[in-house]
Amino acid sequence: MVLPLEEDSVEELLLEEIFLLEWEIADHDRRYYGEADPAISDGDYDALRRRLDSLLAQHPHLAGEREPRKVGDDRREKFQKRRHLLPMRSLSNTYNAEELEQFIHRVERAAGREVDFVLEPKIDGAALTLVFRDGELIYALTRGNGEEGDDVTANVLTIKNLPMKISAVSGGMLEVRGEVYVGREDFLRINGEREADGFGPFANARNLAAGSLKLLSSSAAASRCLRFIAYEMGFGDGSFSSHTEVLDALRLWNFPTNEGRIARGFSAIWEHIGRLGTSRRDYPFDTDGIVLKVNDRKLREKLGSQAAAPRWAIAYKFSPERAETVLEDIRLQVGRTGVVTPVAELSPVHLAGSTVRHATLHNADEIMRKDLRIGDTVVLEKAGEIIPAVVAVRKEKRPMGAVVYVYPGNCPACSTPLVRIGGEVAHRCLNPDCPPQIHRRIAHFASRGAMDINSLGPQRIEQLLQFGLIRHFSDIFRLDGERLANLPRMGEKSAQKLLDSIAPAKRRPLWRLLHGLGIPHVGAETAKLLVKKWPSMNSFMSLGEEELLACEGIGAIVAASIFNFFQDDDNRRLIGELASLGLRLEEIPETTTAESSHFSGKKFAISGSFKEFAREELIRSIEARGGTVRSAVSVKIDALIVGDGPGSKLPEAERLGIPIIGVDVLLRWFSAEGPWE
Repeated sequence: MVLPLEEDSVEELLLEEIFLLEWEIADHDRRYYGEADPAISDGDYDALRRRLDSLLAQHPHLAGEREPRKVGDDRREKFQKRRHLLPMRSLSNTYNAEELEQFIHRVERAAGREVDFVLEPKIDGAALTLVFRDGELIYALTRGNGEEGDDVTANVLTIKNLPMKISAVSGGMLEVRGEVYVGREDFLRINGEREADGFGPFANARNLAAGSLKLLSSSAAASRCLRFIAYEMGFGDGSFSSHTEVLDALRLWNFPTNEGRIARGFSAIWEHIGRLGTSRRDYPFDTDGIVLKVNDRKLREKLGSQAAAPRWAIAYKFSPERAETVLEDIRLQVGRTGVVTPVAELSPVHLAGSTVRHATLHNADEIMRKDLRIGDTVVLEKAGEIIPAVVAVRKEKRPMGAVVYVYPGNCPACSTPLVRIGGEVAHRCLNPDCPPQIHRRIAHFASRGAMDINSLGPQRIEQLLQFGLIRHFSDIFRLDGERLANLPRMGEKSAQKLLDSIAPAKRRPLWRLLHGLGIPHVGAETAKLLVKKWPSMNSFMSLGEEELLACEGIGAIVAASIFNFFQDDDNRRLIGELASLGLRLEEIPETTTAESSHFSGKKFAISGSFKEFAREELIRSIEARGGTVRSAVSVKIDALIVGDGPGSKLPEAERLGIPIIGVDVLLRWFSAEGPWE
């Protein structure tokens, strides 16, 4: 016989659950807003929040003196704080049609009529407020705690699609609000570079955007290719009667915006959400839902706001596609800097349009936190529908004898003891002769972003290492045609092709060599910064840390890394060998050619693939002729260059009336034929 619980016991259990939920939500808020490193998915977080709200609504006497729900807090100590001119609230979320319909009916009851809603894609980025005085941008703030935010103006000034001046007719102070994001192409590129360097990838583009806004180096922020989309005005918008008028004004001031679609009534709204859900992969950014906003701004005032969210808007969020599979093993991957990253080996499973066999596990702490064991059934989710991530473990399905994973104390490739440096979460192998490190260092040196030796791919590098033909960067330029031709599956023709692709690398710009050396924390943008100030390898080889710190955009960690690299005798010897082999150690200004009139001073975007040249080669050719290449289509670009299989940039350019340039016209320009069209 089961005895019923006493009323006091029930209340104690409820109070304990409420306390645990509040503690767990606060911890997730800290990780999401404060550290841009969430431990659970948005859907799981919202489920915790809904459970807490439901308990407090069903048992209001247990709520006590609890404060109303607040906006999560993204403020950090090292940034100046400023108050928002108007509070910056977040949005209420829903994942099901019934709750969405209830929201629409509540608004209609308050209005006494059917209401026009504006529907916009919900960008999965970081919220930002731009404050203008008399049309000039004076500072930019994160959401912070809703009342005040961090001043991130220095990093925001690196966002290329952001107008710094606007012709605001009202004058005075004006807040423009929007979302900072990293486009899909840039997200994949940045993660590819991190993995090549031996670091774990960013979990999703939202984390990357939010973290980039909080970087202490504006040059590092610039390398993240941040973009901005405006979606609202805060203070100073009193002259507009509807949200569509606000969007029109933002576009007039050259802000990129999403095109808002007007719909009324649940049926029409639900149909439109279905269409947007189908086409959301066409956007250049990640979108995790649809935002519904009341169009009539007077009605917005009547509806008002709760403590954390307005009553006139809601976000309908798409449920992320998930799949379950079995964790068959965990292997360790050694990067070029010695960082050792655990990778999940999975039973193949179909997820979001592709078959997934591997997923990063980031570090040993993450494995321990999730209590991952070999043989576990795990839940996968694709962050931004790109990178597979293990988001949960189905412990109820754990088989008998599931093996607890013990993180090895030694490098899997060379058996050198692994170490953790300072406060790093990553384990490192400090043996510079570790085979995977040598392979990855050479692959990085030869990569498109560095020395661009296109015939020296991973398989070719492995072959050259196996037969002892290369070990250091300098060995690449000592390769002999006869010895190459005698290698298995090589022959004279392939050997000559490899040598032909190596020869131009000797004339590459100095920043490419500096980037290719693989100095920790020195990417392409930092290398360009250094070469611009010190256009000679000998110059910055002799610099002290204080001199490096005097260069704008170089922080203490980067300065120490550069200084330590060039203090190493082996590295200095390598530079000397490269010089003796004819590599360029002085920066020579690029000369523009006669056809520069087609490109000089003009801005381009690129979409599609090209048989005639690699994308990096095309970008270099345009830049050498005085043009610039932007990653997104906006009214600020002069033309869109289109190859085979263009994506969503093409219809966006057509909508904005931007000229479309095909390969035939492009080739004429490169050969100085035909006028600017």
